[in-house]
Amino acid sequence: MNVVHDGASFPAPEGWDVVTPAPDATIVIEPDRADGGFRANLVLTVGDNGDLSFRDWQNGTDVLLRHELVDFLLLDLERLDVDGRPGGRRLAHHTSREGAGLVMEQWFAQVGSTGYTLTATVDALRYPLLAATLDECAAGLTLPDGAGR
Repeated sequence: MNVVHDGASFPAPEGWDVVTPAPDATIVIEPDRADGGFRANLVLTVGDNGDLSFRDWQNGTDVLLRHELVDFLLLDLERLDVDGRPGGRRLAHHTSREGAGLVMEQWFAQVGSTGYTLTATVDALRYPLLAATLDECAAGLTLPDGAGR
């Protein structure tokens, strides 16, 4: 199933549920787990960055993540193309409010003044089992035509 939000889209894992909680984001979440554990999810966020450059947007994101997420630890930050545009990938670890270790992986790019971020979050112990699936979703991320292409 292809999930579309504000001109961007990505392939969702089969059987995952699509939720649209706000105008600026769409969430895809794995089905309920038998053990009641943390449900992995993908969140496609779209936001107007105004006159911020790509670099300023991402520097601000790094600051925000350090302040908003408990025990945030940036593991990797790299430049890479996202749908043929300059973008990046961020891999980090943080802790849920309940104390569970979580891995967050983000792929991001900017088209004109609009920032697109696909964020995957999964409990740390299950990350190796889901990493390839999450990478496939990110590899299928398409962005709308615009000034960035």
